[in-house]
Amino acid sequence: MLGYGIAVIAVLGAAVYGLFFHRALRRRRVQARPMPAQWQQWLRDDMALYRRLPDPERERLHHTLMLLLDEVAFYGCAGLAVTEAMKVLIAAHGALLVNGLSMDYYRDLRSILVYPGAYRAAVRSRDGAITVQTEQDRLGESWQSGRVILSWDSFAREAADPESVSNVALHEFAHQLDQLDGAADGAPPLASGETARHWQQVFTDAWERLRHNPAHDHNIIDPYGATNPAEFFAVVTETFFLQPHPLCTQEPALYDCLSRFYRLSPIAWAGATRT
Repeated sequence: MLGYGIAVIAVLGAAVYGLFFHRALRRRRVQARPMPAQWQQWLRDDMALYRRLPDPERERLHHTLMLLLDEVAFYGCAGLAVTEAMKVLIAAHGALLVNGLSMDYYRDLRSILVYPGAYRAAVRSRDGAITVQTEQDRLGESWQSGRVILSWDSFAREAADPESVSNVALHEFAHQLDQLDGAADGAPPLASGETARHWQQVFTDAWERLRHNPAHDHNIIDPYGATNPAEFFAVVTETFFLQPHPLCTQEPALYDCLSRFYRLSPIAWAGATRT
């Protein structure tokens, strides 16, 4: 009986070490490495948001990006060979979302699947008692099983364009944050109950305005955000990073909520183009 108890303690100890201490040590080793100069050049060439970042944000991004590359597997689909440059560009966008947070926000993220272009995905819907399965063209998806799927050509084009108002990687990585607490409901894990209540009020008000008038000419938020609260969070995350000045002007309370959550303020650096 004593031997059994010792064995159980040993197994639990190994599990705790593997879950907490080993990961912490590995992360420190990864973050201690200098980021390759070639990676930085790729980001300067191909990521418009990277060129806008102040130096402190760039340095943090380098560390977070290397952690993401170390902990997440990439898979090419439909014959696509995912290169190192492609991995760096994708990971940099995922890292940007948690640049003021922690890699723990991606604790469930396991893999990133990359298609060369738009791909077909099966969609199930109900028609009364009948389940109907159809296919839709997709540019990206986020699964609660820890999987992000991206269309490379759309993503690369958006990432390089300083005038782009959409970014499929920011959108899908935002879904991962939303899904972290097990529900895709437009609310990622928040600091407190009071913060959650304020978030719900601000986001509900803004979503209702969009839902009742999605095609308004002057609305800075993409009408797709009116689909449901989860899509609204992903869409406004894109807007927060890509069009912070108009978002802050049109929806100041929404911008403030996003800035407090991400612990970033793109409005402070969005106007500068860096080389």
